[in-house]
Amino acid sequence: MRLKLIRIVALIAFLGWVSSCRRESDRSGPGALWKPKSRTEYVGDMPREIIWVKDGAEMVLVPGGEFLYGENKETKTLDAFYMDKYPVTNERYQKFIKATGHRSPYLDEEWAKAHNWKGKKYPRGMAKYPVVLVSWDDAMAFCEWAGKSLPTEEQWEKAARGTDGRLYPWGDEFDERKCNCFLTRIEKPTPVDKFPKGASPYGCVDMAGNVWEWTATQKDEGYVMRGGSYFEGDVRVRSYIRPWGRAEVKGLNCGFRCSYVPPK
Repeated sequence: MRLKLIRIVALIAFLGWVSSCRRESDRSGPGALWKPKSRTEYVGDMPREIIWVKDGAEMVLVPGGEFLYGENKETKTLDAFYMDKYPVTNERYQKFIKATGHRSPYLDEEWAKAHNWKGKKYPRGMAKYPVVLVSWDDAMAFCEWAGKSLPTEEQWEKAARGTDGRLYPWGDEFDERKCNCFLTRIEKPTPVDKFPKGASPYGCVDMAGNVWEWTATQKDEGYVMRGGSYFEGDVRVRSYIRPWGRAEVKGLNCGFRCSYVPPK
């Protein structure tokens, strides 16, 4: 009788362990694409912060629901999604280059010299800088390799300004200490973590200034770009500004970040 009781207790403990493992596995994403960031909070069953396994990116949760979009603050609704916390950096892009043999960022122009790659190597000391000299097609190829997507401009804008229609990721008042733009007087790209105080309500950094970011949204003869760059003044780095560029364009002030919509 005692032996039987011990077996029952052991079985219950084992089933509890299996259940716990299954819950943790469920949180690791389909195909273990991502894992929850250590000690992150949860919104329902969704972690606020995750680490994307393929490229090592930190991603933040943008909850589903309504938000104010555009200069006229139109009400729109989106499902929940994750957005890269930072623009894709040279060191993350290098993983993609090495894994796929995709062309490296390079332009045979004097103005591009400081940011040209040598083979599969990014410029020395620029691991944490946003990758530049990438076309829309390059950005799409990276996203496909990583198992993510380029954000739509609606996703990008909600991740940048939250739900209240603010002008900048940090609020309605411009502050050159919170972004890399023309008024900051740096006049070149900076490491993506240089302006943490300019983060959006969800924790996305560098969504105003530094480099323009490609989106998946078509406009005229190209694709919408968001966020402004180090070339722009205080108006052009507002979260609703939406110029476009041709897919083949490569610039010193243009990069991208990725998004991910979890299956329901």
